[in-house]
Amino acid sequence: MTGAGLAVAQTQTDVHRDAATRNVGGDPFMTKYARAFYCNLPDDNNGIVLEARGWNNQTGTGSNAQYRIPLTQIFDDVWGVGNHYVFQYLIKMPDGIVGVDSSNSAAEFSKFNYAALQTLGLSASYPLKAIYLTHGHGDHDGGAQWALDNLGTRSYIGSADNTLGAAAGKSYKPILIDSTNLSMRTLSVGGKTFWVLPTPGHTPGSTSAVLEVTDHGQTRRVLINGGQSMTNSIPEVAQYLDSIERVYAMASALNVDGVMTPHIYWDGEGEKLDEINATGRTNPSQNIYGHETVMRMTAVARECSAAWLTRLDATRVLPIWRFNTIEFVDGNPTPTKVAAKVQNGWGPLANQKVTFSVVETGASCSAMTNDEGVASCPIRPLRPHQDNVTASFAGAQSAGFVDLPTETAAMACSNGNCK
Repeated sequence: MTGAGLAVAQTQTDVHRDAATRNVGGDPFMTKYARAFYCNLPDDNNGIVLEARGWNNQTGTGSNAQYRIPLTQIFDDVWGVGNHYVFQYLIKMPDGIVGVDSSNSAAEFSKFNYAALQTLGLSASYPLKAIYLTHGHGDHDGGAQWALDNLGTRSYIGSADNTLGAAAGKSYKPILIDSTNLSMRTLSVGGKTFWVLPTPGHTPGSTSAVLEVTDHGQTRRVLINGGQSMTNSIPEVAQYLDSIERVYAMASALNVDGVMTPHIYWDGEGEKLDEINATGRTNPSQNIYGHETVMRMTAVARECSAAWLTRLDATRVLPIWRFNTIEFVDGNPTPTKVAAKVQNGWGPLANQKVTFSVVETGASCSAMTNDEGVASCPIRPLRPHQDNVTASFAGAQSAGFVDLPTETAAMACSNGNCK
């Protein structure tokens, strides 16, 4: 690589690293976790990941005991067990349990996961029905053979990871998810419906998913990321970037507002689990981050992967993803004022169309944002305390930017300050 090429690559990398920071939106928790870990390679900060790997252990004793997390209830129907490096999830169904990932090894599964399953009621009539594996690395599928040999439990894995490494196929004979079909679709895993999305890049067969859970009696949708770390291979990082973009589309389409990340340090979930064990579950539960936060984190991940790809390949010029927000001006809309502001980490978004619509009546109007990012237009009639108004920005794309879509909704009121 020439000096000029390095300068171009560094410039592109810095642009995307800066975009990742701006997309955080000033959230200190996201800065501490998602921004730092997804950007660890372009930030030349891989030490934080290496430190986290040091937390991994099978014994749960001695100096590493502090990194072990006991069986913890996360949602009404989901528990987790593992350590602060890698975590597994157990979903209780009426007729049995479905797992997400299977720990580091047979020894760890037999000691920790099996005990957790017994606590949750494991029996001949209440079995571990199936295990969904995010990918084929040993810290995720290490216990799959033990589960098959001792519990008769089959595991599901992306087909491209069935030949990962030197083996001709995984010894635990997994049920395969077609890795060549990159579309989102539903899959029944032990009777539990997963929306699955092959997301190669971390491994060839990495598979992300969305899962419906119950949280304090309410149905929520959570994201299971198929793999976080990037490699040094340009084709694999390009795959990873594409996968992140498709995960963003999936999470947006399914209105995801929670997370169940196997590597819980990556998005700060480990801190949330410590909080649950110290003070109990909140309502909503700690793993419900909110839809905007989940989408922000995914946009941050996209920019971090773009930063790394442009570091590896100086010829790549990628558009910047900008995460936008929209909010009504002066509180709620009123019969005399319906206005909303669109902005992002770069400032107000000018000269963009905002559409306002009323759910109850179907009335709508559109207007362009001014230099302050504000769009305003009348909707007639608009009834206070009856009509719900949605303000939406459909997104826009130019040579340099992809401005992500956003929307908000509020009930009309008479003075703009009602709840």
